[in-house]
Amino acid sequence: MRVLLALLFLPLLSWSQEGIGYKLWIGFSDKGSITNSTYSASDLLSERSIARREKQNIPIDYTDYPISSDYLTTLKNLNFEILNRSKWFNGVIALQSSTNAIDSLLQMNFMQRLDTLGYFAVDTSSRYASKFDGIVIDENTHAAAKNQIEMIGGISLHAQGYQGQGMHIAVFDSGFKNANTIDAFSHLHANNQILGTWDYVDREFSVYEDNYHGMSVLSTMGGYLEGEFLGTAPKASYWLLRTEDVSSETLIEEYNWVVAAEFADSVGADIINSSLGYTTFDYPWHDHSYADMDGKTTIISRAATLASRKGIIVCNSAGNSGNSNWKYIGAPSDADSILSVGSVNAMREVSSFSSYGPTSDGRVKPSVSAQGGNTAIITQSNTIATSNGTSFSSPVIAGITACLWQAHYDKSNMQIINAIIQSAHLYEYPDEQLGFGIPNYALANALLLDVEDVSTPTLEVYPNPAYSDTRVYVYSANESEISYRVIDLQGKVVVKGEMPWTYSRIGIDLPSLKSGVYVVEVKAGDTTLVERLSVIQ
Repeated sequence: MRVLLALLFLPLLSWSQEGIGYKLWIGFSDKGSITNSTYSASDLLSERSIARREKQNIPIDYTDYPISSDYLTTLKNLNFEILNRSKWFNGVIALQSSTNAIDSLLQMNFMQRLDTLGYFAVDTSSRYASKFDGIVIDENTHAAAKNQIEMIGGISLHAQGYQGQGMHIAVFDSGFKNANTIDAFSHLHANNQILGTWDYVDREFSVYEDNYHGMSVLSTMGGYLEGEFLGTAPKASYWLLRTEDVSSETLIEEYNWVVAAEFADSVGADIINSSLGYTTFDYPWHDHSYADMDGKTTIISRAATLASRKGIIVCNSAGNSGNSNWKYIGAPSDADSILSVGSVNAMREVSSFSSYGPTSDGRVKPSVSAQGGNTAIITQSNTIATSNGTSFSSPVIAGITACLWQAHYDKSNMQIINAIIQSAHLYEYPDEQLGFGIPNYALANALLLDVEDVSTPTLEVYPNPAYSDTRVYVYSANESEISYRVIDLQGKVVVKGEMPWTYSRIGIDLPSLKSGVYVVEVKAGDTTLVERLSVIQ
């Protein structure tokens, strides 16, 4: 039986009002005559995408099949202007200003859903443009960005040569102003690391004249200025995709995100970074509630989960609502099986603006946190500065995740995500604003290795400096007991203990210590690890 959900008309506006068009979501009941035998995998996806699916045993399914060409022809015959299309959700975003055409569409048997996304001035001008067609690591390489990378254990991956080579990252944002001329990106263009661009808002290739936000986001991953600045994945390749229109906040931006995710999947992207989130809109009847933050309600969150099911790692900003009445994460950060990223400052303290979890159905969010307070970025004026927001902690994580996956490309996206979460400092005791905490990618790297390949334990002391209690984390593949001591500067042992050996990480709680400097010493078999600990009361 065909179910048709009625069109929601915007109030106080006439369909016939001159110069006004409505952007609509048109959902179809099926995909026409398409069957399993209609297409081969190579007809639907790029070789790279197919390879990513095969590596993770992810089959081609109904969501990969294209929309029926007969349905699209019908829309075109009714003079609907098709803006974007979604094969995952079997529908299109279209522009129309004729009441008669909409009435005719409602009579079609293939119609299942019709929603108003907003109204816009009709622009009939042409908006198409032409396509814009190693780093040695030492103690000075990361420079301005050193703290935000060192905090998450990323420098060790860079030093081992993992800088994102061969990894493809799709960046969804509001524009990449001046990213084609700024010095920090010259290596990306010279080495053909910009794979392509597309503007889903204006439907054109050029993304370099719009908002600068995506450019600064890109800098935390791909930026490089010798001796001055280094992003987390300077050798990765990037798709730059504009899905956000900063001049308004309408539901169509979520649908733009959906079709961008489908494109990222089709071209074989490994990672999506999305420094975007949605809670309230210009039209209040589109607003989300906290109850909607269950990963299953909003279309953007369902698309993020589906992208993960296709084998992609999605990194998304948790949001900057921690100080607001809303307070909570926004969509799609509530999505299942993605990395939602909160924010800390340079001292590893939670940023007050970082949005709270959990999801409305009780899942831990954010997933992890990284430096989003005073994050080093490149500005639109070609300078190095700092900025605040989970918009920047998310790409810091996305870029170093690309390096980690590069080192373990035989692993599935969920194996990589799980190792990152397990390496985080609050893994045993997640909280509502940091989630599982700050990850340690050196530890995640060890967790992903076969046990017999790990010869050196990894030690992390967090927080450091500590203001009260602190916790020591150690990972060792040596089959031996682990002992630990905390020694003050006079050589007095103030804490000591032993822990049984385990293949996984061990968390050791230390009691409150007086202000001062201490040495944390951990012995695992024949290996001794030492790290300084500062305590401030």
